[in-house]
Amino acid sequence: MLSLATIRRRWASFVGTFTALCLGVTILCMTALVLTSAQPEAPERYAGTAVLVQSPAVDQSDGTFTENRPWSPERTRELVGQLGSVPGVSAAVPDRSFYAQVVIDGRPVDNPGGELRGHPWSSAALAPDKLTAGQAPTGGREVALDASLGLDPGDRVTLLTATGPAAYTVSGTVDSTSFYLPDAAAEALSPGVRVIGLVTDKGADPAAVASAAAKVVGKDGKVLHGDSVKDLEAKTAAKTRWIGLQILIAMASLTAFVSVFVVASTFAFSIVQRRREFGLLRTIGATPRQIRRMMYGESLTVGVAAGVAGVVLGSALAPVLGGLLVDGGLEPPGFTVRMQALPLLGSFALGLVVALAGVWSASRRAARIAPLEALREAALEKRPMTRWRWIGAIGFTGLGLLLVLVAAGSSSDEMINNALYAAMALIVGLTLFAPAVIPLVVKAVWWPLGRLSGATSMVARESSLTAVRRTASTAAPVLVTVGFAVLIAGMFQLRASGYALEETVSQEAVSVVTPHDTPGLSDAAVSDVADGASLLPTQLYAGGTDHIGAVGVSDGAIAKARDKMTVKSGSLDALKGDNTMIVRSSTAAWLGWTSGRTVPVTFEDGRTVQVKVVAEITDDSSTASVLLTREAVRAHSPSALTPVVYVSGKQRPDLPASLGAESMSTSEYASRTDAEDDRLVQIFLVILIGMSLGYTCLAIANTLMMATADRAEDFGVLRLSGATRRQVLRIVAAESALSVGIGTGLGLSIALIALLGMRSGLSSQLGTEVHLNLPWSTMLVTIGLCLALALASSVLPARMALRRTGARAAL
Repeated sequence: MLSLATIRRRWASFVGTFTALCLGVTILCMTALVLTSAQPEAPERYAGTAVLVQSPAVDQSDGTFTENRPWSPERTRELVGQLGSVPGVSAAVPDRSFYAQVVIDGRPVDNPGGELRGHPWSSAALAPDKLTAGQAPTGGREVALDASLGLDPGDRVTLLTATGPAAYTVSGTVDSTSFYLPDAAAEALSPGVRVIGLVTDKGADPAAVASAAAKVVGKDGKVLHGDSVKDLEAKTAAKTRWIGLQILIAMASLTAFVSVFVVASTFAFSIVQRRREFGLLRTIGATPRQIRRMMYGESLTVGVAAGVAGVVLGSALAPVLGGLLVDGGLEPPGFTVRMQALPLLGSFALGLVVALAGVWSASRRAARIAPLEALREAALEKRPMTRWRWIGAIGFTGLGLLLVLVAAGSSSDEMINNALYAAMALIVGLTLFAPAVIPLVVKAVWWPLGRLSGATSMVARESSLTAVRRTASTAAPVLVTVGFAVLIAGMFQLRASGYALEETVSQEAVSVVTPHDTPGLSDAAVSDVADGASLLPTQLYAGGTDHIGAVGVSDGAIAKARDKMTVKSGSLDALKGDNTMIVRSSTAAWLGWTSGRTVPVTFEDGRTVQVKVVAEITDDSSTASVLLTREAVRAHSPSALTPVVYVSGKQRPDLPASLGAESMSTSEYASRTDAEDDRLVQIFLVILIGMSLGYTCLAIANTLMMATADRAEDFGVLRLSGATRRQVLRIVAAESALSVGIGTGLGLSIALIALLGMRSGLSSQLGTEVHLNLPWSTMLVTIGLCLALALASSVLPARMALRRTGARAAL
């Protein structure tokens, strides 16, 4: 009952807590509903096929989302013959996928996400895709393509493949986005096969067919039917979904953390305001345990109300979040959010846990207040920093700085999590340090202005020094907001530039040629670049489920990189022909390969070839595990695309638009974030900074509104002392601006130190200067928002308090 009475009496003090918990439960509910709804989807290309056979899976523990090991053309023909004779199967159809993109009006038609849309005509039966006009392609230079492109049968069209642009005749149009070539032409572009679809007889039992097919395939694949067809989801789609999952998990984690932070800071500040109240309760016989129970009751009451409101809002907004993820490419088209009871109940329960966790520390402090505190009138804090607060402040700040250093040397995926953990640790550590640091800063700021300012400045200064916890409680969220936003934005920006510079520096490039409206560069685009060095990525498969990332290097690339390579054994000059390779030392140790040994390696066409290890290099000599000749990769992977060409000549290449390539300087390349992963990282960044801004701004507003509402008597004293209303409001505004300035300065200092350390590490790692470009737009918007919110949350309540006659009557 006492908890309910306190909430009714001090409802303004609980508005921030209620809002923080309500928003927290809303976001938790939204993310939980989306997470439980986000499941792998079977590709639409196989919508008309009940039973499919998938090639052997590979180990995915390295997080590279590598496609399954392909069958060779010879093994594919053998399996097709055996599966075609299974009872109930009318046809076994091998499906091949390869890069194909149409060129219209001299430019490639945009291909979002780089989806492989080229397929053999026979696989159209698996969808099934129907002809809308014309006939099936039969000749080597015929194609059936999407009717929405506006082309008619008989038209001539340029089709861009991995080898370059070529003229084709439109044999027919279909009702899908695929490009269908004759089976023989498709096999030339994609010899390896990963999926064989079984077209069943009418009335055949899919389960019986699947069982019989499994006996045929044995351990050389996996038979899928029913829900298991979802396993055919493309690895690129699975990776995108995984990145979306990381965003949702980060949203939920940050929400829970910052909700606890806001609730804890609110209750901690309320302890200072209610010190005499708790002392009076102790005087009339209340035990420390009863004080704790009362505060838990207050938090639980607010938590229940906020939880109910949050679940309602989360249920309503979850479809909106799902739509945004679809628009951002983090979920496939057609994704819908399904309402389920478990995520709703879990979000509500977690909201209560957050509420109770946030009040835990404050309730312990309240229980330690002595009865004599009821007689205390002074506002001066006796011990703003306790021993345990010092220990916690040093520990968490040190941990945060350590995680910043760890994040600087992490991979792109690990850096996201490490940066988030670093920010969380710094939030806690710097918030705990605030009461000790802020008085020193206040004195330093006001000392040069003390002799030039009047009574207003003096009152603002002394008020800030006397009410250390109020100043600290206001400055700490600003410190957190500015520091977190600038640090995270700067780290992502610096790291992105570093990755691009690492590539250009390693190749000593003056300019680069990159894809434009295409997922990669064709051989025609690469060959048109003089003085160019390029890498052609591929995958190798060795022994069971092992797979190795490899690149085919051009003569120019190996010539420019050889001075930076450290050879442990063998010779780089021996890399020639189709059956030699250079291996990193860690890969050689893992697979048991040594220089001079010939080992079996399976390529992207499914064929296993004996390849000789001609050299072993140190791990820091190459980012790829295996180096092959470019000709070897092209011979076994006809649809592989080149990601970039590094040009050493001073003159930029001038390439025709039909090749889907563009030239730019290395600095332009370093600052660009056109790749899909970079775009998703930017989404991740916006979400993290946006959420941190929202919550910490809420803490700023809540603390100032609570503080201002509790200072009505102080304002009355100032008015009786002769201060005008305008002077009182200027004092309040000066205090708020001072708090924002202190928090901004400390936050920027921490962020700048961390970013400079990160820049130094990247420069040492790359052997060249990495420039630090501060995120000025993020910084200015954040500071301006904090200042505007602080002034509005303090001046407006103060103005209302001055108008109330009750404030003066209380004197």
